[in-house]
Amino acid sequence: MGGLRGGSEVGVIARGVRFLGSRDSERGQALLAFIILFPVFIVGLFVVTDLGRYLYLKNQVRIAADAAALAAAGALDMQRAGMDEVFVLNPKWAERRAEEVLTQMIGQVGEDNWLTYSVSSVIVSGRDVTVIVDGNASAIFGGYLGISGFHAQAVSHARAAVGVNSEW
Repeated sequence: MGGLRGGSEVGVIARGVRFLGSRDSERGQALLAFIILFPVFIVGLFVVTDLGRYLYLKNQVRIAADAAALAAAGALDMQRAGMDEVFVLNPKWAERRAEEVLTQMIGQVGEDNWLTYSVSSVIVSGRDVTVIVDGNASAIFGGYLGISGFHAQAVSHARAAVGVNSEW
């Protein structure tokens, strides 16, 4: 019986010992993790939001430049075309058409005016046209980091497709 009695005393002693891995030593760690990780999560959310705006701006400026270049490539000047059917573009008409397309695209963006486009330049060379479009967008949370907005520029080339001489 002495063996049983000694075994029960050891059990009593073991119950009173607290180990480092017990639940009592973990109290408050969830709160500490929340306090540390919550600001990291919020900053990440801010960065992702403004990064999304920047990527949207770049995409829209590229689309606007392509549309403006295609519209400008349709500004054929038939009076300047020679008898040898060499068609050329009218630079003033090409610029006007490019700006008209951008005006229509700005209207499609909607009432939210955080995104703006502008034609930086229209370069006409014979029947080739190059359009450079600038775009600006405001940042939502970048102001806290000193970033007030974003800028993107796109260059697009187009050629007037004229002078079909034969049937397929």
